[in-house]
Amino acid sequence: MFVAIAATSQDAFKILLLVAMGGGLLSLGRWRSRLGARQRLDSPANLPTPDPSDLMPSGELAPKVCPPSAEEVAASLPYDPSLGRIRIKRLFFDKTDVHPGPDDPEVFAEELHIELYDPDSDHAWWQSYFVATPQGLANILQEKHWRYMHAPQILVFPRYDLDEIRRAVVNRIVADNELFRGKEAENEESL
Repeated sequence: MFVAIAATSQDAFKILLLVAMGGGLLSLGRWRSRLGARQRLDSPANLPTPDPSDLMPSGELAPKVCPPSAEEVAASLPYDPSLGRIRIKRLFFDKTDVHPGPDDPEVFAEELHIELYDPDSDHAWWQSYFVATPQGLANILQEKHWRYMHAPQILVFPRYDLDEIRRAVVNRIVADNELFRGKEAENEESL
């Protein structure tokens, strides 16, 4: 009988030990989850956000000015009678905003894209020109370590000037488009 009582007390002790270990593990898991929730660094909601006015040197917020869209740029260009009914619908450079243009107007080289539209035929098409200054071309050659450069439809100007670029583009459109055959391009220089 003593063996039966000892066996049951040993089983009871084992059960009590198992329950205590399970409760301890459960408590440890809950404590760890609370600890992890408070110190989670990957959650942006738990991080303090700085006040934008503190980030500005003068303490004032600078108004965010978005550059005009390609359609707005084209709409701002003056009407050119040499195009007839053809309209420039969109005008933009690959990387530089048309307004205000490059930081240094004497160092510029970039692809210009123009969407043209003929309302008589309801036909739209794109034309591209590589617009550059001599220093912009020299920078490309130097940066890319090229010995020469070839670009179809290239327009070179002494400095970035949107009015001059627009005039040259209109002259090229008139000279290259069969709708204008027989018209002379005015004041255009070529090699």
